Amino acid sequence: MKITAKVEYAVLAIFELALSPEDRQVQAREIAERQRIPLRFLEQILIQLKKGGLVKSVRGASGGYLLARGPAMIRLKDVMEAVEGELTLVDRTVAPGSIVSTVFSEIESELLDRLQSVTIQDLVVRKLRDDGIASYQI
Repeated sequence: MKITAKVEYAVLAIFELALSPEDRQVQAREIAERQRIPLRFLEQILIQLKKGGLVKSVRGASGGYLLARGPAMIRLKDVMEAVEGELTLVDRTVAPGSIVSTVFSEIESELLDRLQSVTIQDLVVRKLRDDGIASYQI
């Protein structure tokens, strides 16, 4: 498993949407500018996030993107799987049951558990705390 630019940009896009008021659609251009993501690449990522059920789009002049569910309900693992597919470290067909395969499977399980435990809201809270913003509302 590798944290690709696509994964990082997908997390940044979801993060940007989480920072916006719930009822405000954010245009891809705005996300791209704020997070310094190439617009064409971002548009492809947003399509994958939409197919993954993490964002929804609104058409029209004032259209854009919204989170499909609250930031506390979107986990890093969800975002990563939406753009990369199933997350695995271990090729299950190579030496199954060997000590190396067993250890790597354990590491994979711990990593996936951690990715499942971190939400987008956790990132927002951390960013606001790091920026010294004491009062906030999501």
